[in-house]
Amino acid sequence: MFAALEHFAGAGTTLRGHSAGERGRPAVVIASACGMPAALCEPWMRHLADSGHHVVTWETRGLFGDVGPGSAAAFDALAHDVGAQAGDLLALMDHHGIASAHVMGLCGGAVIALRAAARRPDRVSSLSLWHGDFSGTPGPMTGHQQNLRALLALAAQSRQDASAINAALADSTRAGVPAEVADLVMYPYSGDELFYRYSALTLATMTEDITPALDGLDIPTLIVTSEDDHTAHPDGSHRVAARLPGAELRVEPHGDHLSVFAAGRRLQQVLADFVGGTSVLTPRA
Repeated sequence: MFAALEHFAGAGTTLRGHSAGERGRPAVVIASACGMPAALCEPWMRHLADSGHHVVTWETRGLFGDVGPGSAAAFDALAHDVGAQAGDLLALMDHHGIASAHVMGLCGGAVIALRAAARRPDRVSSLSLWHGDFSGTPGPMTGHQQNLRALLALAAQSRQDASAINAALADSTRAGVPAEVADLVMYPYSGDELFYRYSALTLATMTEDITPALDGLDIPTLIVTSEDDHTAHPDGSHRVAARLPGAELRVEPHGDHLSVFAAGRRLQQVLADFVGGTSVLTPRA
């Protein structure tokens, strides 16, 4: 990955952060899908850095670095909830001396981005939420969301349960993943301990009712979904947009939670149009 790797302190643990672009430029924080390696965000990081921004992201607590059997007790002592993961986003900003930033939430990262914005709206100049997985907020879910949430709930009960479910799930999951990102997307399935941790952390994002975080949140927000996303139900994005004052909802004809990571030219333009209309990437005075 071309971005610089740094370690920083989250609540109760050390986290791996990645940055690209020069400090002092307008800042962008990427809240990626839970458990995904930062390299999955590289197309967005490269584009934003080349466009004159300082862009940072981090990798989910407990899932990167030392994940051997000896560290199981340390993971069990960690907080796994969305509040803790939102705190990691703010800790990343502190580490880089970023007072305020545009925050991009991708897939389940949209939930973390919203929680961070609700906690510290003074530090989030604007939001963009891309194919958000809002399956914890009351409303329809896709078959994928229903099935994955049920399996993660079982796997999070114990390491023994996680091992059995991972053995049955990994092959079917890989079958639907594009070859060019398969190794990245399958990372949490590459070991039973990893999958157990992934289940606990991702289940938290998939069962979080984000509705309370939306009340009173008045931040320029772009929400992107598509007409045919069969992974994260588009209705979730519609419902979030309806509750946020002045939110801009963009419904693309095609796309899902994996294609958004490719940062294609069309999506780059969607973000650029939003930025140009609101000046959201201009640092606050």
